[in-house]
Amino acid sequence: MHIQRNGIACKTYLYNEFRRTLNLWKQTLLQPVISSTLYFLIFGKLLGQRMGAIADVSYVEFIIPGLLMMNMLNSAFHASVFVVFLAKFTKSIEEILVSPMHPLAILLSFMGAGIMRGLLVGGLVGGVSLCFTSIEVTHPVLVLGIAVLACSVFSALGVINGLYAKTFDDTMGIPTFVITPLSYLGGIFYSVSMLPPFWQKMALFNPLVYLIGNFRTAFHGTQEIPVSLEISLCFMIAAMLGLGWIGYRMIERRTGLAE
Repeated sequence: MHIQRNGIACKTYLYNEFRRTLNLWKQTLLQPVISSTLYFLIFGKLLGQRMGAIADVSYVEFIIPGLLMMNMLNSAFHASVFVVFLAKFTKSIEEILVSPMHPLAILLSFMGAGIMRGLLVGGLVGGVSLCFTSIEVTHPVLVLGIAVLACSVFSALGVINGLYAKTFDDTMGIPTFVITPLSYLGGIFYSVSMLPPFWQKMALFNPLVYLIGNFRTAFHGTQEIPVSLEISLCFMIAAMLGLGWIGYRMIERRTGLAE
């Protein structure tokens, strides 16, 4: 594996994807910004005034980490799944396969596109939130680290989905039936501790509860889930490495590519 050559290839690919994201800003950036603005306005301001404080912060501050995480996950997944699927659909994937790029470099390029868009959308949504309240981040480095890890996990998942996808509809199943429902049930608009005891236990089977809970811990410094931050981070890293390895092996074996 020629590190310098593959590094240049990855950088070039990500630069082109960044330009494409900006050129298609209405679909890639504006949509999550508009939806988040509505969430902040309706839930944060209008209903939040009647909710009172949760975990020693105002309601609008409480929902910010969850909305940021939901938008980042969706954007990271959509970006990676579509760069893979469109490359297959337009046959441009063949140019990548015959190039001297290592399978790991190809995987990192696909994942990097998702991570880049996820963080970009997260920054924009965070900027929108400043229009509704001030944000005091307790652990800014931890916030960035969790954001990168979460985007990495769902970017890898998007790559795997894109490799398996045969039609456009195949790329929409996970966001529609997995990410969005689990996000809403993951404690974006409420604290898990507010649920009845039975549903609190059931909520612990939702992996996004830990993502959103830890992200909120990094923001506000309050721990609301029974699993420690260190253990949750280890599971996130394991999920990223596991999904990344699956994606790497699929690319190496040309699974779903050489058809």
